[in-house]
Amino acid sequence: MSLMVADIVPDALVDPGDLPLAWETFDRLIGQIYECALDPSQWDATIEQIRLALCPPEWRTAFLMLERRDPPSARFIASTNVGPGVESTYSAVFAYSNPWSQRGWLARNGQLIDTDDILPREELRRTSLYKNFLAAMNVDRTLCLMLDRRDGERLGLLLIGPGDRNLSLLRRGLRVLGPHIQRAVRISQRIASVEVLASAARAAANRSRYAMISLDKDLNILSVNDRVAHYEETGLITTAGGRLTFVDPASQQKLAKMGLSSRDDLAFQAIDRAGRERPVLGVLIEPKAIPIIGGAIADAAMIITIGSGVGEAPVLGIDRLAQWFGLTPTEARVVTALVDGQTPQDYAASNGVSVNAVRFHLKHIFLKTETASQAQLVARIGQMPQ
Repeated sequence: MSLMVADIVPDALVDPGDLPLAWETFDRLIGQIYECALDPSQWDATIEQIRLALCPPEWRTAFLMLERRDPPSARFIASTNVGPGVESTYSAVFAYSNPWSQRGWLARNGQLIDTDDILPREELRRTSLYKNFLAAMNVDRTLCLMLDRRDGERLGLLLIGPGDRNLSLLRRGLRVLGPHIQRAVRISQRIASVEVLASAARAAANRSRYAMISLDKDLNILSVNDRVAHYEETGLITTAGGRLTFVDPASQQKLAKMGLSSRDDLAFQAIDRAGRERPVLGVLIEPKAIPIIGGAIADAAMIITIGSGVGEAPVLGIDRLAQWFGLTPTEARVVTALVDGQTPQDYAASNGVSVNAVRFHLKHIFLKTETASQAQLVARIGQMPQ
């Protein structure tokens, strides 16, 4: 017997007032469900509370299961009263290789499936699933709430037990709680996705040899990478009060003007308390407001990069620089020196050449790297793959 999706139990709106449970019980369960969206570790306890409130006493097992069709596999996201080895056995032997999964696979999101409606228990008892797996647990029926189905996977809340019990309370209770469970799962997925992206962005920023700071239009700091602390310690900047401030007044004035400018970027040399210069590159971006309940959060309006001073950056390979930008070996050596914080005068003095010769090389370097200043050159080199 095989049923089309439309033949599976249809959805219906249920008023909790029609159920023999107090409103307080549903309020508590719904609150716990949404707490799970923020803290997925609470799903085990929440599923157990749902089971205790809605299931017959003999229905002791419930789980959130993510099942994959190709290759077949299964993972219990959360569970209650699941014995040892059940998850591994199901995943290795029965995932999508059983009539319950195969016949109910096409159920739409939000649908409640009763396995009695897709496979009679008499037929189930003749299957390997029952003989080698379910019989030992005294299970022959499942109510499955389909929560999500995408990319060859499906996520469902399954409650299982002996089929000769009255499941009217469980069925109707799941119709009340089901939409909330589905929303909580999706909220949790979105939060996790954002956190993964943010974590990847932080890891990438922290790999940079340069300090990276994102600011809003009022120069309030939105994010920094680990390198920023170095420039606070060396007396180039402060971040007190959540605002970026250059210790050198002239540098701070340039930063302040940048926020009022329509230019795409700004490059200058900032000076720390010891008189050392550090290249700074600022890039303006189109600010956006991210709406939230009750208002909005300001997005980044500019990105500031700082670095690198003498001895702060790893030595760049001359051959690698030459190949990347089409530089001559001499030009590549000049670039390396500038990235390490030397001035053209420093390079000229340490290499026994004239400053005019260094400036001659710089003209070709700027042309080949499509930059116009030492600060821009340093920032461009920072974009090279590590």
